Amino acid sequence: MIKIWDGKSRTRQEQRYAAPDADDWSSIITEVRKTQQVVIENNNVYSNIASEVILIGQPIVLESNIRLAGNNPEVMGLSIIDCGIGEDCIYITQGRISLSNWVNIIGADKLIPGQCYFLSTLEKGKLTAEAPSIGTVVQVGRAQSNEILSVSIEIPIYLT
Repeated sequence: MIKIWDGKSRTRQEQRYAAPDADDWSSIITEVRKTQQVVIENNNVYSNIASEVILIGQPIVLESNIRLAGNNPEVMGLSIIDCGIGEDCIYITQGRISLSNWVNIIGADKLIPGQCYFLSTLEKGKLTAEAPSIGTVVQVGRAQSNEILSVSIEIPIYLT
């Protein structure tokens, strides 16, 4: 659940927890922009309940709930927050995400500028700089710098 200011309480200590609705999205986007980890483009920000622990930057799929991408190549986006089981997972379908350390997603601290990144077929919830040679290839984005990934998810290509 996301902490949302209800606008009625007299102190910041009096807050409520609720799932976001249409009126809450502008405040959520404002808070996300404050983190300077994500640049939101065209309001491609979505939310759903996580079925497993998901870390910021990990690729996700939408089945009955949000899960880490892996066996299912239908990547929906990248998580822009850390979330636990049963919590709201906020994710983007395109835009840019900036992390100072990418080790949880690519296995290295930094991205390679100009490099395309693909969904890993070997590790669930991971990206790789090498396009898979068997199975399914899904390009997820391209590194703009050592820390910024421009997210642009391509249609899966099934290799034979």
